[in-house]
This record gives sequence, C-alpha cells and structure tokens, in this order.
Amino acid sequence: ESQAWSLDTAELRRAIQVARFRSSPRAIVIINPGNPTGNVLTRKSMVSIIKFAYEERLFILADEVYQDNIYEGSEFLSFKKVMTEMGSPYNKMELISFFSCSK
Repeated sequence: ESQAWSLDTAELRRAIQVARFRSSPRAIVIINPGNPTGNVLTRKSMVSIIKFAYEERLFILADEVYQDNIYEGSEFLSFKKVMTEMGSPYNKMELISFFSCSK
C-alpha cells in the first residue's frame, strides 16, 4: 500500500525460492486490475512479470475480470497484448486470460 500497490520483482523472486522448498511452482496468477484496490499494473510491471515467468518457466494465469472497472485516468492493458508486443520469445509463452461478466 505504501508503494501504491506497485510490483516488486525482488519479492516475486523471494517467494518462488521459498515455494520451491515445498513444491514445484508451475504457474503465476496475476490479478489485474486489482480488487479491491483498483490498481492497474503499468506496462513496465507487466513486462517484468512476463520476463520473470519466462525465466522461471511459469505458466501465466491472468485474471483480468475487472478490466472495465478501473479508476478514471487509468489505462488497462491485457497481458496478451503486452506479450505480443514484446516479441520473441515472450510472444510464444502460454497464457490464460480470464474475463467474464461475473466472478
């Protein structure tokens, strides 16, 4: 909260190292926009997450259900769009994006 809900890639790296002592992580779930914060990830944060997932060989599950419920002045970008624009090898990664009328 003190950092405006921004992403900390170092925390992702710490968390996966801890998780690997107990399991074999295969995926990362990203909720964007966040609920209840209304935070929308920046392109820079999304690129960091995609690169992290690629390096760690993680499948991306992008929960993008609330993309129409963002704060005025915010811009929503889908993970698919960002991955595609990043080019190879990132645009060949597997991704599931969730979008529905209701969770």
